[in-house]
Amino acid sequence: MNKADKIFIGLVVISAILLYIPLFIQDSQNKHKQKAVVVDYQNEEILRVDLNKDETYRVQASLGEVQIEVKDGAVRVEKENSPYHLCSIQGWVKDTGRPIICLPNELVVQIEANETGEDDVDTVIQ
Repeated sequence: MNKADKIFIGLVVISAILLYIPLFIQDSQNKHKQKAVVVDYQNEEILRVDLNKDETYRVQASLGEVQIEVKDGAVRVEKENSPYHLCSIQGWVKDTGRPIICLPNELVVQIEANETGEDDVDTVIQ
């Protein structure tokens, strides 16, 4: 390994670290906002519930019924009908930037932070 290889590896490591900085900034901004679980089916919102309300929900998708569980500030696809059960294998999600995507069922489950909080200013300019 020569000097150019070491410089290249260093640049790759530094750029990989720099790519994660926006994710940490977004997470820190959304930490104190109220969050909701949003379920989209074929690009249309079919369910929106509070993330703090522990409950199990059932929605209809392309391959049948999908069971979504919300518990302790996290969400997961508990049961679904797809060939390899990739949706339920993804497990629990509690971050706003990490959706559960179920392509066979054409379903997306994600956590969204509510836009208006106590510290936000809501104005209309005419």
